[in-house]
Amino acid sequence: MRRILTWIVVLFPVLFTRSSYAGQQTLKEKVDRVFAQWNNTSSPGCAIAVIRDGRIVYEHGYGMANLELNISITPQSVFDIGSVSKHFTAMAILLLEQEHKLSLDDDIRKYLPEMPDYGSKITIRHLLHHTSGLRNYDDLFDLEGIPEADLTTDRDAMDLIVRQKGVNFKAGDEFLYSDTNYFLMSQIVERITGKTLRQFAQERIFGPLEMTNTHFHDDHTMIVPHRATGYAPHDGGGFELDMSNFEQVGDGSVMTTVEDLFKWDQNFEHPIVGGADAILQLTTPGVLNNGHTIPYAMGLFLDRYRGLKWIHHSGEWVGYRAALSRFPDQHFSIFVTCNCVGSMSPMAMALRVSDIYLADQFARAGSAPATVKALTLPVRELAKFVGTYWNASKGAFRKFELQDDKLALVAAGTTYDLIPVGTAQFEAVEPDQETRDTYSFRASKDGNYQMEAVEGGVSVSYEAVTGSLPDASQLAEFAGSYVNDELRATWTLVAKNGQLIRQQWMTEDQPLQPAFPDGFMGDLSEGQFIMHFNRDASGRVKSFDVSTDMVRPMRFARIGDR
Repeated sequence: MRRILTWIVVLFPVLFTRSSYAGQQTLKEKVDRVFAQWNNTSSPGCAIAVIRDGRIVYEHGYGMANLELNISITPQSVFDIGSVSKHFTAMAILLLEQEHKLSLDDDIRKYLPEMPDYGSKITIRHLLHHTSGLRNYDDLFDLEGIPEADLTTDRDAMDLIVRQKGVNFKAGDEFLYSDTNYFLMSQIVERITGKTLRQFAQERIFGPLEMTNTHFHDDHTMIVPHRATGYAPHDGGGFELDMSNFEQVGDGSVMTTVEDLFKWDQNFEHPIVGGADAILQLTTPGVLNNGHTIPYAMGLFLDRYRGLKWIHHSGEWVGYRAALSRFPDQHFSIFVTCNCVGSMSPMAMALRVSDIYLADQFARAGSAPATVKALTLPVRELAKFVGTYWNASKGAFRKFELQDDKLALVAAGTTYDLIPVGTAQFEAVEPDQETRDTYSFRASKDGNYQMEAVEGGVSVSYEAVTGSLPDASQLAEFAGSYVNDELRATWTLVAKNGQLIRQQWMTEDQPLQPAFPDGFMGDLSEGQFIMHFNRDASGRVKSFDVSTDMVRPMRFARIGDR
Protein backbone atom coordinates (compact mmCIF):
# COMPACT_ATOMS: atom_id res chain seq x y z
CA MET A 1 0.00 0.00 0.00
CA ARG A 2 1.23 3.44 -0.62
CA ARG A 3 4.77 3.59 -1.60
CA ILE A 4 7.27 6.71 -1.70
CA LEU A 5 8.85 10.43 -2.58
CA THR A 6 10.15 13.91 -1.26
CA TRP A 7 10.49 17.55 -2.64
CA ILE A 8 12.48 20.82 -2.32
CA VAL A 9 12.82 23.87 -4.60
CA VAL A 10 15.48 26.54 -4.75
CA LEU A 11 14.74 30.10 -5.84
CA PHE A 12 17.35 32.10 -7.67
CA PRO A 13 17.17 35.86 -7.05
CA VAL A 14 15.23 37.24 -9.98
CA LEU A 15 16.88 40.14 -11.74
CA PHE A 16 14.24 42.00 -13.62
CA THR A 17 15.99 41.99 -16.94
CA ARG A 18 14.81 40.59 -20.19
CA SER A 19 17.67 38.05 -20.32
CA SER A 20 17.05 36.63 -16.82
CA TYR A 21 13.32 36.40 -17.52
CA ALA A 22 14.07 34.45 -20.68
CA GLY A 23 16.32 32.13 -18.67
CA GLN A 24 13.51 31.38 -16.21
CA GLN A 25 11.15 30.75 -19.08
CA THR A 26 13.61 28.24 -20.49
CA LEU A 27 13.68 26.33 -17.20
CA LYS A 28 9.89 26.20 -17.08
CA GLU A 29 9.67 25.08 -20.68
CA LYS A 30 12.10 22.26 -19.92
CA VAL A 31 9.97 21.19 -16.95
CA ASP A 32 6.85 21.28 -19.10
CA ARG A 33 8.51 18.92 -21.56
CA VAL A 34 9.05 16.38 -18.75
CA PHE A 35 5.26 16.22 -18.28
CA ALA A 36 4.31 16.70 -21.94
CA GLN A 37 2.85 13.20 -22.28
CA TRP A 38 0.21 14.04 -19.67
CA ASN A 39 -0.41 17.66 -20.61
CA ASN A 40 -3.70 17.22 -22.46
CA THR A 41 -7.45 17.14 -21.84
CA SER A 42 -7.95 13.42 -22.48
CA SER A 43 -5.80 11.84 -19.76
CA PRO A 44 -5.05 12.07 -16.04
CA GLY A 45 -1.85 13.83 -15.10
CA CYS A 46 0.18 15.49 -12.34
CA ALA A 47 0.72 18.59 -10.26
CA ILE A 48 4.20 19.82 -9.41
CA ALA A 49 5.76 22.34 -7.06
CA VAL A 50 9.45 23.21 -7.28
CA ILE A 51 10.87 24.81 -4.13
CA ARG A 52 14.14 26.65 -3.86
CA ASP A 53 15.51 28.70 -0.97
CA GLY A 54 12.15 28.79 0.77
CA ARG A 55 9.99 29.76 -2.20
CA ILE A 56 7.96 28.01 -4.85
CA VAL A 57 9.83 28.86 -8.03
CA TYR A 58 7.48 26.91 -10.29
CA GLU A 59 4.14 25.18 -9.88
CA HIS A 60 1.86 23.76 -12.51
CA GLY A 61 -0.85 21.24 -13.27
CA TYR A 62 -0.84 18.85 -16.23
CA GLY A 63 -3.77 16.76 -17.44
CA MET A 64 -7.18 16.21 -15.92
CA ALA A 65 -8.28 15.85 -12.31
CA ASN A 66 -11.64 14.45 -13.44
CA LEU A 67 -12.24 13.11 -16.93
CA GLU A 68 -16.01 12.83 -16.50
CA LEU A 69 -16.48 16.46 -15.50
CA ASN A 70 -13.63 17.85 -17.64
CA ILE A 71 -11.79 19.39 -14.65
CA SER A 72 -8.11 20.18 -15.09
CA ILE A 73 -5.38 19.55 -12.56
CA THR A 74 -4.01 22.63 -10.81
CA PRO A 75 -1.53 23.13 -7.94
CA GLN A 76 -4.62 23.33 -5.71
CA SER A 77 -5.86 19.83 -6.71
CA VAL A 78 -6.01 17.34 -3.82
CA PHE A 79 -4.33 13.93 -4.24
CA ASP A 80 -3.84 10.88 -2.06
CA ILE A 81 -0.05 10.76 -1.60
CA GLY A 82 0.14 7.13 -0.46
CA SER A 83 3.31 6.27 1.46
CA VAL A 84 4.61 9.82 1.35
CA SER A 85 2.17 10.07 4.28
CA LYS A 86 4.45 7.95 6.48
CA HIS A 87 6.70 10.70 7.79
CA PHE A 88 3.65 12.63 9.01
CA THR A 89 2.80 9.59 11.14
CA ALA A 90 6.39 9.48 12.35
CA MET A 91 6.14 13.14 13.37
CA ALA A 92 2.98 12.39 15.38
CA ILE A 93 4.87 9.68 17.29
CA LEU A 94 7.84 12.02 17.91
CA LEU A 95 5.52 14.70 19.29
CA LEU A 96 4.16 12.17 21.79
CA GLU A 97 7.71 11.18 22.68
CA GLN A 98 8.57 14.82 23.36
CA GLU A 99 5.65 14.93 25.80
CA HIS A 100 6.93 11.75 27.53
CA LYS A 101 3.74 9.90 26.64
CA LEU A 102 5.74 7.10 25.05
CA SER A 103 9.29 5.97 24.44
CA LEU A 104 10.48 4.80 21.05
CA ASP A 105 11.94 1.76 22.78
CA ASP A 106 8.61 0.74 24.34
CA ASP A 107 7.28 -2.70 23.46
CA ILE A 108 4.32 -2.14 21.14
CA ARG A 109 2.32 -4.61 23.26
CA LYS A 110 2.29 -1.95 26.01
CA TYR A 111 -0.21 -0.06 23.84
CA LEU A 112 -1.49 -2.92 21.67
CA PRO A 113 -1.77 -5.83 24.13
CA GLU A 114 -3.71 -7.94 21.63
CA MET A 115 -0.61 -8.27 19.45
CA PRO A 116 0.93 -11.77 19.62
CA ASP A 117 4.17 -12.39 21.47
CA TYR A 118 6.59 -13.48 18.74
CA GLY A 119 9.39 -14.35 21.14
CA SER A 120 11.31 -11.08 20.96
CA LYS A 121 10.27 -7.51 21.74
CA ILE A 122 9.00 -5.37 18.89
CA THR A 123 9.43 -1.69 19.71
CA ILE A 124 7.99 1.51 18.29
CA ARG A 125 11.47 2.23 16.94
CA HIS A 126 11.30 -1.03 14.97
CA LEU A 127 8.01 0.15 13.47
CA LEU A 128 9.49 3.51 12.50
CA HIS A 129 12.46 1.93 10.72
CA HIS A 130 10.61 -1.03 9.11
CA THR A 131 12.71 -3.48 11.08
CA SER A 132 9.84 -5.14 13.00
CA GLY A 133 9.51 -8.20 10.77
CA LEU A 134 5.71 -7.83 10.74
CA ARG A 135 4.00 -8.97 7.55
CA ASN A 136 2.57 -6.29 5.27
CA TYR A 137 -1.16 -6.16 5.96
CA ASP A 138 -2.09 -4.82 2.52
CA ASP A 139 -0.59 -7.89 0.88
CA LEU A 140 -2.36 -10.05 3.48
CA PHE A 141 -5.69 -8.47 2.51
CA ASP A 142 -4.89 -9.28 -1.11
CA LEU A 143 -4.05 -12.89 -0.28
CA GLU A 144 -7.20 -13.10 1.81
CA GLY A 145 -9.18 -12.10 -1.28
CA ILE A 146 -10.09 -8.52 -0.33
CA PRO A 147 -9.27 -6.07 -3.16
CA GLU A 148 -8.31 -2.44 -2.61
CA ALA A 149 -11.67 -1.27 -3.96
CA ASP A 150 -13.44 -2.99 -1.05
CA LEU A 151 -14.33 -1.34 2.29
CA THR A 152 -12.03 -2.21 5.18
CA THR A 153 -11.76 -0.53 8.58
CA ASP A 154 -9.21 -0.28 11.39
CA ARG A 155 -10.89 -3.21 13.11
CA ASP A 156 -10.63 -5.35 9.96
CA ALA A 157 -6.93 -4.58 9.68
CA MET A 158 -6.22 -5.20 13.37
CA ASP A 159 -8.11 -8.52 13.29
CA LEU A 160 -6.02 -9.64 10.32
CA ILE A 161 -2.70 -8.52 11.83
CA VAL A 162 -3.40 -10.10 15.23
CA ARG A 163 -4.21 -13.46 13.58
CA GLN A 164 -0.68 -13.73 12.20
CA LYS A 165 1.21 -16.48 14.02
CA GLY A 166 4.56 -15.71 12.48
CA VAL A 167 6.78 -12.84 11.37
CA ASN A 168 9.15 -12.37 8.46
CA PHE A 169 12.19 -12.25 10.76
CA LYS A 170 13.24 -11.40 14.32
CA ALA A 171 12.76 -7.72 15.09
CA GLY A 172 15.86 -5.69 14.31
CA ASP A 173 17.56 -8.36 12.22
CA GLU A 174 16.57 -6.96 8.82
CA PHE A 175 15.06 -3.98 7.06
CA LEU A 176 11.92 -4.86 5.11
CA TYR A 177 9.30 -2.29 4.19
CA SER A 178 5.85 -3.09 5.62
CA ASP A 179 2.76 -0.89 5.82
CA THR A 180 1.72 -2.72 8.97
CA ASN A 181 4.36 -0.76 10.90
CA TYR A 182 2.87 2.64 10.22
CA PHE A 183 -0.74 1.54 10.48
CA LEU A 184 -0.02 0.22 13.99
CA MET A 185 1.45 3.59 14.94
CA SER A 186 -1.87 5.22 14.03
CA GLN A 187 -3.47 2.86 16.54
CA ILE A 188 -0.88 3.73 19.18
CA VAL A 189 -1.58 7.45 18.73
CA GLU A 190 -5.28 6.79 19.23
CA ARG A 191 -4.80 4.54 22.28
CA ILE A 192 -2.60 7.15 24.00
CA THR A 193 -4.47 10.35 23.10
CA GLY A 194 -8.05 9.17 22.66
CA LYS A 195 -7.99 10.96 19.30
CA THR A 196 -7.75 9.47 15.83
CA LEU A 197 -4.57 10.14 13.91
CA ARG A 198 -6.64 12.36 11.66
CA GLN A 199 -7.71 14.50 14.62
CA PHE A 200 -4.28 14.53 16.26
CA ALA A 201 -2.47 15.48 13.04
CA GLN A 202 -4.95 18.26 12.36
CA GLU A 203 -4.40 19.77 15.81
CA ARG A 204 -0.66 19.29 16.08
CA ILE A 205 0.72 19.27 12.52
CA PHE A 206 -1.56 20.44 9.74
CA GLY A 207 -3.31 23.20 11.73
CA PRO A 208 -0.16 24.90 13.05
CA LEU A 209 1.39 24.84 9.56
CA GLU A 210 -1.82 26.20 7.98
CA MET A 211 -2.06 23.17 5.68
CA THR A 212 -5.74 23.89 5.10
CA ASN A 213 -6.21 21.36 2.28
CA THR A 214 -4.58 18.40 4.05
CA HIS A 215 -6.00 15.57 6.15
CA PHE A 216 -5.66 11.86 6.94
CA HIS A 217 -8.53 10.34 4.97
CA ASP A 218 -10.17 7.83 7.34
CA ASP A 219 -13.76 8.09 6.04
CA HIS A 220 -14.43 6.79 2.53
CA THR A 221 -17.77 8.66 2.39
CA MET A 222 -16.15 12.05 3.03
CA ILE A 223 -16.53 14.72 0.36
CA VAL A 224 -13.14 16.26 -0.43
CA PRO A 225 -13.27 19.56 -2.34
CA HIS A 226 -10.97 19.71 -5.37
CA ARG A 227 -10.04 16.01 -5.10
CA ALA A 228 -8.49 14.47 -8.21
CA THR A 229 -9.93 11.09 -9.19
CA GLY A 230 -7.59 8.09 -9.38
CA TYR A 231 -7.35 6.27 -12.72
CA ALA A 232 -5.74 3.26 -14.36
CA PRO A 233 -5.21 2.49 -18.05
CA HIS A 234 -8.11 0.53 -19.53
CA ASP A 235 -7.26 -2.64 -21.48
CA GLY A 236 -9.24 -1.44 -24.47
CA GLY A 237 -7.71 2.03 -24.47
CA GLY A 238 -8.44 5.11 -22.43
CA PHE A 239 -8.79 5.01 -18.65
CA GLU A 240 -10.93 3.53 -15.90
CA LEU A 241 -11.56 4.51 -12.28
CA ASP A 242 -9.07 3.17 -9.72
CA MET A 243 -10.18 4.16 -6.21
CA SER A 244 -10.26 2.52 -2.78
CA ASN A 245 -12.60 2.39 0.19
CA PHE A 246 -9.90 1.35 2.67
CA GLU A 247 -10.19 3.51 5.80
CA GLN A 248 -6.87 2.70 7.47
CA VAL A 249 -4.37 5.52 7.92
CA GLY A 250 -0.82 5.93 9.14
CA ASP A 251 0.84 4.00 6.36
CA GLY A 252 -0.83 6.26 3.83
CA SER A 253 -4.07 8.14 3.12
CA VAL A 254 -2.90 11.72 3.55
CA MET A 255 -4.78 13.84 1.04
CA THR A 256 -3.09 17.11 0.20
CA THR A 257 -1.92 19.55 -2.46
CA VAL A 258 1.56 20.42 -3.68
CA GLU A 259 1.07 23.89 -2.23
CA ASP A 260 0.38 22.47 1.24
CA LEU A 261 3.38 20.18 0.89
CA PHE A 262 5.48 23.30 0.35
CA LYS A 263 4.39 24.48 3.82
CA TRP A 264 5.42 21.13 5.28
CA ASP A 265 8.74 21.29 3.44
CA GLN A 266 9.51 24.60 5.10
CA ASN A 267 9.13 22.92 8.48
CA PHE A 268 12.33 21.06 7.64
CA GLU A 269 14.10 24.35 6.99
CA HIS A 270 12.57 26.37 9.85
CA PRO A 271 10.93 23.90 12.27
CA ILE A 272 7.70 24.98 13.87
CA VAL A 273 6.21 21.55 14.48
CA GLY A 274 8.48 19.24 16.48
CA GLY A 275 11.47 21.55 16.49
CA ALA A 276 14.97 20.78 15.27
CA ASP A 277 15.22 17.62 17.40
CA ALA A 278 12.24 15.98 15.67
CA ILE A 279 13.55 16.91 12.22
CA LEU A 280 16.92 15.39 13.12
CA GLN A 281 15.23 12.16 14.25
CA LEU A 282 13.12 12.02 11.08
CA THR A 283 16.29 12.13 8.98
CA THR A 284 18.56 9.82 11.02
CA PRO A 285 18.93 6.30 9.61
CA GLY A 286 17.95 3.20 11.55
CA VAL A 287 20.43 0.59 12.79
CA LEU A 288 20.03 -3.20 12.77
CA ASN A 289 20.89 -5.56 15.60
CA ASN A 290 24.27 -6.24 13.96
CA GLY A 291 25.11 -2.53 13.88
CA HIS A 292 24.51 -2.15 10.15
CA THR A 293 22.96 1.20 9.15
CA ILE A 294 19.93 0.99 6.90
CA PRO A 295 18.93 3.51 4.18
CA TYR A 296 15.65 4.36 5.94
CA ALA A 297 15.08 6.94 8.66
CA MET A 298 11.50 7.60 9.87
CA GLY A 299 9.19 7.66 6.88
CA LEU A 300 12.02 8.86 4.63
CA PHE A 301 14.72 7.20 2.56
CA LEU A 302 18.25 8.60 2.85
CA ASP A 303 20.31 8.35 -0.29
CA ARG A 304 22.58 10.13 -2.72
CA TYR A 305 21.77 11.20 -6.25
CA ARG A 306 24.46 12.30 -8.69
CA GLY A 307 26.83 13.02 -5.82
CA LEU A 308 24.41 15.05 -3.68
CA LYS A 309 22.67 14.12 -0.44
CA TRP A 310 19.11 13.13 -1.29
CA ILE A 311 16.06 12.54 0.94
CA HIS A 312 13.06 10.96 -0.75
CA HIS A 313 9.94 8.84 -0.56
CA SER A 314 7.45 7.66 -3.15
CA GLY A 315 3.77 6.95 -2.74
CA GLU A 316 1.55 4.45 -4.58
CA TRP A 317 -2.05 3.73 -3.75
CA VAL A 318 -4.70 2.58 -6.25
CA GLY A 319 -4.79 5.25 -8.99
CA TYR A 320 -2.58 7.73 -7.15
CA ARG A 321 1.17 8.24 -7.31
CA ALA A 322 3.33 10.80 -5.49
CA ALA A 323 6.95 11.74 -4.99
CA LEU A 324 8.84 13.75 -2.38
CA SER A 325 12.40 14.63 -3.34
CA ARG A 326 14.67 16.88 -1.23
CA PHE A 327 18.25 17.98 -1.69
CA PRO A 328 18.76 19.51 1.77
CA ASP A 329 22.19 21.02 1.21
CA GLN A 330 20.89 22.84 -1.87
CA HIS A 331 17.64 23.87 -0.12
CA PHE A 332 15.84 22.41 -3.09
CA SER A 333 12.70 20.23 -3.09
CA ILE A 334 10.18 18.89 -5.56
CA PHE A 335 6.72 17.49 -4.91
CA VAL A 336 4.85 15.62 -7.62
CA THR A 337 1.33 14.26 -7.23
CA CYS A 338 -0.35 12.21 -9.98
CA ASN A 339 -3.62 10.38 -10.57
CA CYS A 340 -2.82 7.43 -12.80
CA VAL A 341 -1.01 4.11 -12.52
CA GLY A 342 0.78 2.36 -15.36
CA SER A 343 3.75 4.07 -16.99
CA MET A 344 3.55 7.20 -14.83
CA SER A 345 6.59 7.54 -12.54
CA PRO A 346 6.49 10.69 -10.39
CA MET A 347 9.92 10.12 -8.86
CA ALA A 348 11.59 9.69 -12.24
CA MET A 349 9.93 12.92 -13.37
CA ALA A 350 10.99 14.68 -10.17
CA LEU A 351 14.60 13.68 -10.75
CA ARG A 352 14.45 14.89 -14.34
CA VAL A 353 13.28 18.26 -13.05
CA SER A 354 16.13 18.22 -10.51
CA ASP A 355 18.54 17.62 -13.38
CA ILE A 356 17.23 20.82 -14.97
CA TYR A 357 17.44 23.08 -11.92
CA LEU A 358 20.54 21.62 -10.26
CA ALA A 359 22.67 20.97 -13.33
CA ASP A 360 25.52 23.15 -12.07
CA GLN A 361 25.52 21.59 -8.60
CA PHE A 362 25.55 18.07 -10.02
CA ALA A 363 28.46 19.02 -12.28
CA ARG A 364 30.43 20.43 -9.34
CA ALA A 365 29.71 17.28 -7.33
CA GLY A 366 31.27 15.14 -10.04
CA SER A 367 28.00 13.37 -10.65
CA ALA A 368 29.19 10.82 -13.19
CA PRO A 369 29.14 7.34 -11.63
CA ALA A 370 32.50 5.63 -11.26
CA THR A 371 33.47 3.76 -14.36
CA VAL A 372 32.75 0.06 -14.20
CA LYS A 373 35.60 -2.10 -15.45
CA ALA A 374 33.48 -4.37 -17.60
CA LEU A 375 34.85 -7.57 -19.00
CA THR A 376 33.94 -9.14 -22.30
CA LEU A 377 32.66 -12.67 -21.81
CA PRO A 378 31.74 -14.98 -24.68
CA VAL A 379 28.11 -15.96 -24.99
CA ARG A 380 28.92 -19.59 -24.14
CA GLU A 381 30.21 -18.42 -20.75
CA LEU A 382 27.19 -16.21 -20.11
CA ALA A 383 24.88 -19.09 -21.02
CA LYS A 384 26.10 -21.02 -17.97
CA PHE A 385 24.27 -18.61 -15.66
CA VAL A 386 20.95 -18.54 -17.52
CA GLY A 387 18.06 -19.92 -15.49
CA THR A 388 15.88 -19.45 -12.43
CA TYR A 389 17.29 -19.19 -8.91
CA TRP A 390 15.22 -19.74 -5.78
CA ASN A 391 15.47 -18.86 -2.07
CA ALA A 392 12.93 -20.98 -0.19
CA SER A 393 13.11 -19.19 3.17
CA LYS A 394 12.27 -15.81 1.65
CA GLY A 395 10.04 -17.14 -1.12
CA ALA A 396 12.05 -15.17 -3.66
CA PHE A 397 13.42 -16.00 -7.08
CA ARG A 398 15.53 -14.34 -9.73
CA LYS A 399 15.48 -15.16 -13.42
CA PHE A 400 18.38 -14.61 -15.81
CA GLU A 401 18.17 -14.68 -19.61
CA LEU A 402 20.40 -14.00 -22.60
CA GLN A 403 19.26 -10.94 -24.52
CA ASP A 404 21.30 -9.50 -27.38
CA ASP A 405 24.30 -11.61 -26.27
CA LYS A 406 24.14 -10.07 -22.78
CA LEU A 407 23.07 -11.53 -19.45
CA ALA A 408 19.90 -9.87 -18.22
CA LEU A 409 17.95 -10.01 -14.97
CA VAL A 410 14.25 -10.26 -15.78
CA ALA A 411 11.92 -8.95 -13.06
CA ALA A 412 8.23 -8.11 -13.02
CA GLY A 413 7.75 -5.73 -15.93
CA THR A 414 11.45 -4.78 -16.00
CA THR A 415 14.70 -6.05 -17.52
CA TYR A 416 18.13 -5.08 -16.18
CA ASP A 417 21.25 -5.56 -18.28
CA LEU A 418 24.11 -6.97 -16.25
CA ILE A 419 27.72 -5.91 -16.72
CA PRO A 420 30.37 -8.60 -16.16
CA VAL A 421 33.01 -7.41 -13.67
CA GLY A 422 34.51 -10.88 -13.13
CA THR A 423 34.31 -14.28 -14.73
CA ALA A 424 31.22 -15.07 -12.65
CA GLN A 425 30.28 -11.72 -11.13
CA PHE A 426 27.96 -9.09 -12.56
CA GLU A 427 26.70 -5.65 -11.66
CA ALA A 428 23.37 -4.06 -12.52
CA VAL A 429 24.13 -0.43 -13.23
CA GLU A 430 21.36 2.07 -13.81
CA PRO A 431 21.92 5.71 -14.79
CA ASP A 432 23.15 7.75 -11.79
CA GLN A 433 22.82 4.76 -9.46
CA GLU A 434 25.58 5.01 -6.85
CA THR A 435 24.85 1.75 -5.02
CA ARG A 436 25.19 -1.19 -7.36
CA ASP A 437 23.44 -4.51 -7.02
CA THR A 438 25.77 -7.46 -7.62
CA TYR A 439 25.17 -11.07 -8.66
CA SER A 440 27.88 -13.69 -8.13
CA PHE A 441 27.63 -17.26 -9.41
CA ARG A 442 29.47 -20.39 -8.31
CA ALA A 443 29.15 -24.00 -9.32
CA SER A 444 27.81 -26.42 -6.69
CA LYS A 445 28.77 -30.07 -6.21
CA ASP A 446 25.83 -31.28 -8.28
CA GLY A 447 27.00 -29.27 -11.27
CA ASN A 448 24.29 -26.61 -10.94
CA TYR A 449 24.94 -23.03 -9.98
CA GLN A 450 24.32 -21.07 -6.81
CA MET A 451 23.94 -17.32 -6.87
CA GLU A 452 24.63 -14.68 -4.25
CA ALA A 453 22.74 -11.43 -4.77
CA VAL A 454 23.54 -8.21 -2.95
CA GLU A 455 20.60 -5.88 -3.55
CA GLY A 456 20.27 -2.62 -1.66
CA GLY A 457 23.12 -3.74 0.58
CA VAL A 458 21.33 -6.96 1.59
CA SER A 459 22.89 -10.33 0.69
CA VAL A 460 20.65 -13.28 -0.23
CA SER A 461 21.71 -16.74 -1.45
CA TYR A 462 19.80 -18.53 -4.22
CA GLU A 463 19.87 -22.08 -5.58
CA ALA A 464 19.41 -22.87 -9.26
CA VAL A 465 16.06 -24.48 -10.06
CA THR A 466 16.29 -27.38 -12.50
CA GLY A 467 13.56 -28.95 -14.56
CA SER A 468 10.95 -27.67 -16.99
CA LEU A 469 7.97 -25.40 -16.36
CA PRO A 470 4.64 -27.10 -15.66
CA ASP A 471 2.76 -27.69 -18.89
CA ALA A 472 -0.97 -28.03 -19.51
CA SER A 473 -0.92 -31.80 -19.04
CA GLN A 474 0.43 -31.42 -15.48
CA LEU A 475 -1.91 -28.72 -14.18
CA ALA A 476 -4.44 -31.20 -12.79
CA GLU A 477 -1.81 -32.19 -10.18
CA PHE A 478 -2.13 -28.76 -8.58
CA ALA A 479 -5.93 -28.47 -8.77
CA GLY A 480 -7.85 -28.54 -5.52
CA SER A 481 -8.85 -26.38 -2.55
CA TYR A 482 -6.24 -25.06 -0.11
CA VAL A 483 -6.72 -23.22 3.18
CA ASN A 484 -4.72 -20.92 5.45
CA ASP A 485 -6.03 -20.26 8.96
CA GLU A 486 -4.07 -17.05 9.58
CA LEU A 487 -5.78 -15.47 6.58
CA ARG A 488 -9.04 -17.39 7.04
CA ALA A 489 -8.80 -17.85 3.30
CA THR A 490 -9.51 -20.71 0.91
CA TRP A 491 -8.02 -20.80 -2.56
CA THR A 492 -9.55 -23.09 -5.14
CA LEU A 493 -7.25 -23.93 -8.03
CA VAL A 494 -8.71 -25.33 -11.23
CA ALA A 495 -7.07 -26.43 -14.48
CA LYS A 496 -8.96 -24.73 -17.29
CA ASN A 497 -8.14 -24.02 -20.95
CA GLY A 498 -4.48 -24.89 -20.45
CA GLN A 499 -4.07 -22.61 -17.44
CA LEU A 500 -4.08 -22.95 -13.67
CA ILE A 501 -6.75 -20.60 -12.34
CA ARG A 502 -7.06 -19.19 -8.80
CA GLN A 503 -10.67 -18.87 -7.67
CA GLN A 504 -11.65 -17.12 -4.46
CA TRP A 505 -14.73 -15.61 -2.90
CA MET A 506 -15.49 -12.07 -4.17
CA THR A 507 -12.57 -12.09 -6.62
CA GLU A 508 -12.39 -12.60 -10.35
CA ASP A 509 -10.80 -15.76 -11.71
CA GLN A 510 -7.05 -15.21 -11.88
CA PRO A 511 -4.76 -17.10 -14.29
CA LEU A 512 -1.46 -18.12 -12.70
CA GLN A 513 1.76 -17.99 -14.69
CA PRO A 514 4.27 -20.87 -14.51
CA ALA A 515 7.54 -19.51 -13.11
CA PHE A 516 9.64 -22.62 -12.41
CA PRO A 517 9.00 -26.30 -11.68
CA ASP A 518 6.20 -26.47 -9.08
CA GLY A 519 6.19 -22.66 -9.02
CA PHE A 520 3.65 -20.10 -10.26
CA MET A 521 3.22 -16.33 -10.15
CA GLY A 522 0.10 -14.19 -9.77
CA ASP A 523 -0.72 -10.50 -9.54
CA LEU A 524 -1.52 -8.56 -6.39
CA SER A 525 -3.20 -5.17 -6.38
CA GLU A 526 0.39 -3.89 -6.19
CA GLY A 527 3.15 -6.30 -7.13
CA GLN A 528 3.08 -10.07 -7.47
CA PHE A 529 2.96 -13.20 -5.36
CA ILE A 530 4.93 -16.41 -5.75
CA MET A 531 3.50 -19.90 -5.13
CA HIS A 532 5.72 -22.90 -4.53
CA PHE A 533 3.99 -26.30 -4.29
CA ASN A 534 5.16 -28.95 -1.84
CA ARG A 535 4.91 -32.71 -2.47
CA ASP A 536 4.86 -35.74 -0.18
CA ALA A 537 7.17 -38.75 -0.51
CA SER A 538 5.00 -40.20 -3.27
CA GLY A 539 5.18 -36.99 -5.31
CA ARG A 540 1.59 -35.90 -4.61
CA VAL A 541 1.01 -32.15 -4.16
CA LYS A 542 -0.05 -31.55 -0.55
CA SER A 543 0.35 -27.79 0.02
CA PHE A 544 1.84 -24.58 -1.33
CA ASP A 545 3.74 -21.67 0.17
CA VAL A 546 2.81 -18.18 -1.01
CA SER A 547 5.02 -15.13 -0.61
CA THR A 548 5.25 -11.50 -1.71
CA ASP A 549 7.97 -8.87 -1.52
CA MET A 550 6.77 -8.01 2.00
CA VAL A 551 5.36 -11.34 3.20
CA ARG A 552 7.68 -14.31 3.64
CA PRO A 553 6.23 -17.77 2.78
CA MET A 554 2.85 -18.66 4.30
CA ARG A 555 1.52 -22.19 3.92
CA PHE A 556 -1.81 -23.18 2.38
CA ALA A 557 -2.67 -26.82 3.14
CA ARG A 558 -4.67 -28.90 0.70
CA ILE A 559 -8.07 -29.63 2.18
CA GLY A 560 -8.09 -33.28 3.18
CA ASP A 561 -4.34 -33.24 3.96
CA ARG A 562 -4.49 -31.06 7.08
